Amino acid sequence: MTVFPTAYFPSIDYLHAFALAKDARIEMHEHFQKQTIRTRCEILTANGILRLSIPTLHESGRKIPISELKIDHSGTWKNDHWRAITSAYALAPYFEDYAIEIKEIIFANDTFLWEKNERCLRLIEDVLDHKLAINYTDSYIGISGNPSKNAYLQNENWEKSSYQQVFSYDKEFSPNLSMIDLLFNEGPFCRKWILATEN
Repeated sequence: MTVFPTAYFPSIDYLHAFALAKDARIEMHEHFQKQTIRTRCEILTANGILRLSIPTLHESGRKIPISELKIDHSGTWKNDHWRAITSAYALAPYFEDYAIEIKEIIFANDTFLWEKNERCLRLIEDVLDHKLAINYTDSYIGISGNPSKNAYLQNENWEKSSYQQVFSYDKEFSPNLSMIDLLFNEGPFCRKWILATEN
């Protein structure tokens, strides 16, 4: 069994590991950790990597399990996320193919964080035409592998091939970004990075 954190528009490494895991589970009973892949994704803009984060409702100092963590729908974060994504990827080859689905995920009025994050996995499932084992833990088990706050967000150990990014004509390739970057740039060819056993 491999236990993953829930993830907001997860990174390529996360999706690759999740898709290939024989018995994948998403940990529902861990205490929420701020500034991790659970609420944060990274996209590539003209000014470099931008981190998008979902605000959540939780009392300071109180430990709350992921299963109970609610999204804070106040503020302008949905418009901010969508504006940033549109600005970054409007010229990407597959933007028109997936823009509506990405926007719907952002603006969906989900109560809980895990519900919105599941939408991200369901979209990838549809694009890949490959069923993912989206199962949740019944009790606390703990995340497998790297427990750090930057797990699945780190780029140092990227071993997959690069692909053409919107701004890569004058910048180095930025590896292991959100599924948003891969989808808009590679479309259905994202199978090569997510499902391939070797890259």
